[in-house]
Amino acid sequence: MFILGFHFPADMGNSIPDEKVVEKLESELGDVAFSEIKMTMESREGQKEELSYTNKDTFMFKALAHYVKTSESDYMIYTNRYQIAELSKRLDKEDDETMALCKKFDSMAMFRITAA
Repeated sequence: MFILGFHFPADMGNSIPDEKVVEKLESELGDVAFSEIKMTMESREGQKEELSYTNKDTFMFKALAHYVKTSESDYMIYTNRYQIAELSKRLDKEDDETMALCKKFDSMAMFRITAA
């Protein structure tokens, strides 16, 4: 099973506990030298929206930071966005800014991502 690009053994099945994903993410992430994640969201109609995310205390920020550090492209694949959003909905549910970003991630819009 792969979640956020991390491999989990088959004997864990399809229901990987959120804590295991967080543990793997934090062990792989290391120090984050930036304090802001910038994204451009573009709809099918070509409308662009610039987004900024700075809440470093959330799973969302850590997952996005890991994506920026390890991705070969600035384009965010839908599967990664979906997995990040679903985990954040459970782990960061008290943070309104994160929940708003999760809602945007659920769309079929195209996202480009950079660190600042």
